[in-house]
Amino acid sequence: MLGKYAQTCPVHFGRGAVAALGGIVKDLGATRVLVVTDQGVAATEGYARALDSLKSADLAVTEFTKVIADPPDSIVDEGGALARAAGIDGIVAIGGGSPMDAAKAINVLVHNDGPVNAYLGNPFYKPGVPLVMVPTTSGTGSENTSVGVVTDTAKGIKSAVIGNATAAVVDPEMTLGVPPAVTANTGMDVLAQAAESLTSKARNPMSTVLAADAVRRVVRWLPVAVEDGADYRAREELAIASNFTGIAFNDALVHLGHAIAHTLGAKFHLTHGTLCALALPEVMKYAATAVPDRVRLVAEAAGVALADGDDDAAAGEKLAAAFRAFSRSLGIPSLAALGVDRRALLALAPAVTEDACYAFAPREMTVAEIEAVLAAIYDNY
Repeated sequence: MLGKYAQTCPVHFGRGAVAALGGIVKDLGATRVLVVTDQGVAATEGYARALDSLKSADLAVTEFTKVIADPPDSIVDEGGALARAAGIDGIVAIGGGSPMDAAKAINVLVHNDGPVNAYLGNPFYKPGVPLVMVPTTSGTGSENTSVGVVTDTAKGIKSAVIGNATAAVVDPEMTLGVPPAVTANTGMDVLAQAAESLTSKARNPMSTVLAADAVRRVVRWLPVAVEDGADYRAREELAIASNFTGIAFNDALVHLGHAIAHTLGAKFHLTHGTLCALALPEVMKYAATAVPDRVRLVAEAAGVALADGDDDAAAGEKLAAAFRAFSRSLGIPSLAALGVDRRALLALAPAVTEDACYAFAPREMTVAEIEAVLAAIYDNY
């Protein structure tokens, strides 16, 4: 199997690293920066520290705080117009996956005419300006991926721009105030990304090492962070896991679970991490029919004991049961509890195959098989 090793940008990691943000941005040649975030993050102490660092470096700052979850194309277009009007020559994203994704998409519009929909899935455009990511959750790993997810409101689907950050500042202290439910959802996104990376058809040796390490860290430390959000060690371990997973799945790619989460998210407008968590057990059972050795690797990393006599199906089921129990312990609700109609869910099976992530599933599936996976997600949790 041919593989590609990559890391999209350098990462400045460590406690208090955000204090160096201004110098990092200035060293990239920026003088006028657009800070992209959401209103929740904009009210935090960590955001204030980041702004102080930028201003202390004599950088002119324009703030764009209108990002919402699953950022729609209209918000990105508004941010792009602001960036051009302000004459910015640098962008800083501060937040979780949505602000980081929106910043990537806004950067496409700095030197290219809108709307952003013209560049969804299209890598051919004039390069933007230096872009620095400051994650405030341990979830998407977007600081080290080449995609910025955008909701295409005309088509009612999630799509993406293609583009990298120039640098990332990963400071675990920025995640200390994240509420338990958000900690659980973002952490389960990391676990799903790592498990799917380990079983993807595009995996490579580096992605395998990083993703397996991330599984171990999430299983060990996510419950601690959910229980005590001020536990710095837990936050640091999860920040490492998230960053490692972003590097891993940028090469290996995620597959069926994220195709399902994207499709259901666009239809039902539910939290991405919750959907990834709910899909994960059944996706591992499916993966056991295609790459059983890789599923056993996921189980080993997750600390799930398999007996010598377990066949592939039994191994997949044991891992699925362990992941269901793990999600329940973190308070992840079922699709039924979230008000999802079962028939409406099953009707989405054909759309799952149209999501870009599905192409990296380890085995081709029929629509009937995908429908069965969706039914199992609904019935077995």
